[in-house]
Amino acid sequence: MKKLVWIFSFFLALPIAAQAAGGPSIELEPAQNNLRDQDSLKRGAILFSNYCMACHSMKYMRYNRIARDIGWSNEEIVEKMAYNMNKVVDDVKTRMLPGVAMEVLGVEPPDLSLMARLRGTDYIYTFLRGYYQDENGKWDNHALAGTSMPNVLEGIQRHASAEDYAQAARDIANFMEYAGEPAKLQRTELGWKVIAFLLVLLVLTYFLKKEYWRDIKH
Repeated sequence: MKKLVWIFSFFLALPIAAQAAGGPSIELEPAQNNLRDQDSLKRGAILFSNYCMACHSMKYMRYNRIARDIGWSNEEIVEKMAYNMNKVVDDVKTRMLPGVAMEVLGVEPPDLSLMARLRGTDYIYTFLRGYYQDENGKWDNHALAGTSMPNVLEGIQRHASAEDYAQAARDIANFMEYAGEPAKLQRTELGWKVIAFLLVLLVLTYFLKKEYWRDIKH
């Protein structure tokens, strides 16, 4: 029995070890976001619309899916996130006209649908809060030196409290984590149920094996 528990613990530890080995080299601030916090997701959706969608898209998400998951009606999301410029069945696309990004930024801004799955919420949070001005007054970022992306949260950083600035970055990271895998909470809950079932099955199988072999001499 102890051997089976050890094997089970070993396989549980593998994903954690792999994540640690493949992590980024910079020191990341913990985002401490919470996918169950729907108020944070709603604020993040509005902030993403206001500060990110001028350049970036979330082409794998539709407005009506977001509304259903975070607790808005179709009318509310069209008003609060799309500002009545899109239909509720539309994909979440950038408001930037084609060709403008290359002319102004020199690069096409990436789609952010899967950015949280690619880099993690701690990276997003650290990146949003990592802007600083060098001796020439030019903005740069500790997490991604030489980035073409401007400090979109500069207004909040300058005019709001440090807590509000941190919360804004956390809300955006939270929303982007949700968008990267909208069914994550359901998958996680189902995963624990499956693990619990397998553990019960393991115990039953162990005692069944002992019962079968009880009268057999080794």
